[in-house]
Amino acid sequence: MADPRVNSSLLGERIAASVWENGGTMALETISKLDAACRQLNTAISLWFAEGDSVSIHTLTCSAHQIVHDINHKQGGRDLVYDSLIYKDEYRREVIRCLKQQYNFFKHADSDPSAVLEFDAEITDSFIVFTSLGLEMLGRSPDRIRGAFNIFYGLTHPHFLSDKGRENWTGPVSQEVRERSLAMSKYQFFAWYVHCAKRS
Repeated sequence: MADPRVNSSLLGERIAASVWENGGTMALETISKLDAACRQLNTAISLWFAEGDSVSIHTLTCSAHQIVHDINHKQGGRDLVYDSLIYKDEYRREVIRCLKQQYNFFKHADSDPSAVLEFDAEITDSFIVFTSLGLEMLGRSPDRIRGAFNIFYGLTHPHFLSDKGRENWTGPVSQEVRERSLAMSKYQFFAWYVHCAKRS
């Protein structure tokens, strides 16, 4: 199976070629907030499967999560990362500050231009999970990219999921597919799943 990973310089060359072929201009797009969140999260997930740059993955994921959080909050919803009922309300502000620390570090340098950060990329997985769930709550069912993450993450991290979570994410997966999936690397599974989803 071919390695689907693409390095950033090759991706930049492809974008430049596309712009050149279109006469040096890029078409305007009309994009909703949820469309933007879906596209940011899908790009982050694609990079996640390809073992891409962890800072880019985290920044894209948190940008998507912020949009989903804001819309969900406006509609009176809870149970995304910042609003999760597992946190006591009196500690919520401090929890949110800690959760946003890496994201804000990667976005801003106005008050701390010389700062450095020890970054644990595993926190990104939780943001992907909650953002994907939030999109479902807002009526955006998983496409093949988010579906690939949900199944792979559910199969490789079953101890993190509740009974309902396992039922929703990995319940329909046959034992044969489970065994085949767990024998693959992340990017092999992603390429295989997306290929199968396109054919179905």
